[in-house]
Amino acid sequence: MRILIVGSGSYVLGDLYGPGVILRSVVQWLLTETDTAEHNISISYNSSGMLGKKQAAIDAVFSQMGAGSRVTYDLVSSSEAEQIIKSKETDACFISVPDKHHAHYIKAGMEQNVPVWVVKPLTGDDTHSKELVAIQRRTGARVWVDYHKRFDVSNRLLKKQVEDQELGRLLAYSVDYHQPRTLPIDVFDWTADVGVFTYIGCHYVDQVFYLFPEAKLVSVSAEPLKGEVFAKTGQFDGVLATLAFETLGGTIVCPMNVGWFNPKGAPTKSLQTLKVQFERGLVELDQTRRGVHIWHDDGVSEINPYFFCAAPDAFGQTKFSGYGYDSVKYFLEIVHTRGAWPTQQNLPSLQEAAKTDFVVSAVQNALRSGEKIVFD
Repeated sequence: MRILIVGSGSYVLGDLYGPGVILRSVVQWLLTETDTAEHNISISYNSSGMLGKKQAAIDAVFSQMGAGSRVTYDLVSSSEAEQIIKSKETDACFISVPDKHHAHYIKAGMEQNVPVWVVKPLTGDDTHSKELVAIQRRTGARVWVDYHKRFDVSNRLLKKQVEDQELGRLLAYSVDYHQPRTLPIDVFDWTADVGVFTYIGCHYVDQVFYLFPEAKLVSVSAEPLKGEVFAKTGQFDGVLATLAFETLGGTIVCPMNVGWFNPKGAPTKSLQTLKVQFERGLVELDQTRRGVHIWHDDGVSEINPYFFCAAPDAFGQTKFSGYGYDSVKYFLEIVHTRGAWPTQQNLPSLQEAAKTDFVVSAVQNALRSGEKIVFD
């Protein structure tokens, strides 16, 4: 197979918070799930000044994973990446670049009938996403958006609880989700273009549609929180949003507190908890504390082994696993078998992800207007 990865940032290669998901997942899948003797991965870069550092990081990944001669790679410029897509010699394209570039590369892949996997959100802009939906309906192009929380077993258990209705109808879905303020201030160079609700809040908006595929947004209100991040980047430190959705069973209310409020000394990158209220009960999901604490001289690390983790399997072979890996694996399995593109709403297709872009765009509009928005 020939794979193109557009982008070589944190989610591809890694950062201070852990190993990059995309490259390791693709290499592992090619080595373990296919019989083909040789594969090639093209990885694009944006700045030639970082080329040496990125090449060293990629070499380390290939060496650690024992890629040998079975999987090779080449580094290409952003313009070369587009030519690779147009060459029609690409079996799959992974896109991991800032949101404002998503639509451009997705369209390029769709036009050449190249299956596309893209980091969330789809585009973060309802207008652009509607354009992509129209293209998909016309061409049948295949696009997968990395809403990997759909594969987290705790969220799958919640979906079963909703479907079984043992606690009655779901009434409220409350979210607290925070990441470190050092990310927008010191790490990301695209912070001025993307708000925190669009960047991480989109995950739990998508979860509403995972639980209720037929849900329709009926109202949204949002309050901005301004602090150090706002002073340095112009983007809000946090957003307090209240969303209301109409479902087949009635209205559900979704208070979402999303921001950059995970302090520097926190033992984990993401603080994320959910409280889900039903007519006859309550479900609490602590998706921060997953039961693994590592104590060391610098403090305590809270590990989430369910997301993306390297550990020995039953035969002693160290492999990556988790719902982060699953999102890549399921996509590549579908591409490799050349089967019909799945239409079920459990999977993060372009059509499903476009629903979330409509909501995050509505939240941005509510923040700009300072008023509650009601939809007919």
